Amino acid sequence: MQNLSLQEIFINNLKFYRKKCGLSQESLSEKLNKGTNYINKIESHASFPTIQVIEEIARVLKIKAAQLFEEETTPQNIITGNRDKFIDEVTETLYQKLTADMKTILEKI
Repeated sequence: MQNLSLQEIFINNLKFYRKKCGLSQESLSEKLNKGTNYINKIESHASFPTIQVIEEIARVLKIKAAQLFEEETTPQNIITGNRDKFIDEVTETLYQKLTADMKTILEKI
């Protein structure tokens, strides 16, 4: 996995949670009572919010502020984690089905 700066982790998580809530950059900026380009400036690395604004962003996104800085929850890790979980579930299901089918075949012999 690549080493991301804390700012990059924050931006990736901000984008992810903002989109998950169905908010555009402009609508999130408006909910924060900031200029319509405020979130765009953050997401484009042009500025960085204060702690108070980070807490307000988290409140609007209905998450804990710390989640915006957690590398484990970056979108790439979530996708990878979900993919691995999916593969494990499919493998287990196929194993159980194959075991049942083999048992049925062997009982008929």
